[in-house]
Amino acid sequence: MSGVDRPITRLLLVEDDDVDAILFNRMLSKCAGKYCLEICSTLASALDWLSENQCDIVLLDLSLPDAFGLDGIQKIRSQFVHIPIVMMTGLDDDKMALDALDVGAQDYLLKGDTSSRELERTLRHAIQRQLIQSENARLVTELKRAARSDALTGVLNRHAMISEFERHWADSCLSNSPLSCIILDVDYFKKINDQLGHVIGDKVLRGVANRIRSHARPGDCIARYGGEEFCVILVDADEDVAQAWAEQARADLADWNFQFGDQQLNVTASFGAAQRNARTTTIEQLIDAADHALLNAKETGRNRVVRSSSLNAMESVHVTKSMINFDALTVCPVI
Repeated sequence: MSGVDRPITRLLLVEDDDVDAILFNRMLSKCAGKYCLEICSTLASALDWLSENQCDIVLLDLSLPDAFGLDGIQKIRSQFVHIPIVMMTGLDDDKMALDALDVGAQDYLLKGDTSSRELERTLRHAIQRQLIQSENARLVTELKRAARSDALTGVLNRHAMISEFERHWADSCLSNSPLSCIILDVDYFKKINDQLGHVIGDKVLRGVANRIRSHARPGDCIARYGGEEFCVILVDADEDVAQAWAEQARADLADWNFQFGDQQLNVTASFGAAQRNARTTTIEQLIDAADHALLNAKETGRNRVVRSSSLNAMESVHVTKSMINFDALTVCPVI
């Protein structure tokens, strides 16, 4: 590859033996690549240097004054997971080599039995493997996130919402801490789609999700429940807190103007809130209670918050009145 301008590889050698460090530096000078070498004699000084400097690869001696064996690999990996490590030792021990790979080293070199060509090949391959592993880890993380996220709005999808609900429900039951659920629905969303088109409708849903998400507290979960409906799981929150949270989010949304080109669109939403209690002994019952409160909010004017307990109180009054048989009453004259 003559004529190719190779990038400089920034290499940290962690070696306490001065003779071995000199020999390694001589081997490195015979390599075809360009290297910028830094030498540290202890693991502690290496960790300090790595925290302040850029590094492409670490060549780590197996035996140091303040670390022996695999301990050095584990400590570097715990703080600098994306930096490849090549273990270097004078011990011809296959088990140690395999153990070094298991705890995060990319390769293993034997002192006194390594040529400049083998050294350069090992360094380059270790860097390439680390890049591939890091990219694979990023892709796995992205896939996991995508599997839990609603593709349109970026909040949790319904499957992930149930998973989070189960976790928070178990915690709430175990600690007897309050847990509430809010279901909200974008008002007149069908008209938005019919009159402005689905592209604008999608932008509205993304905007609503962002406005609602801005009110989330640490630990709260926001999910797209379906269509234009969203679900909010409020941890350590009773129905009073849930109502206050929903009212603040409702008012903020009502005051917000969605800008589409030269047009502005005012969007509102209706909210139903419910908490875990004797009436809601399962996740399904809690969601259903919030959903019934939402339905009442839509039926009584929209752009408002209704709490489940207020509906329960109304039902109790209705039941009490219906149990009285006025025809059977005997009215005594007032004397």
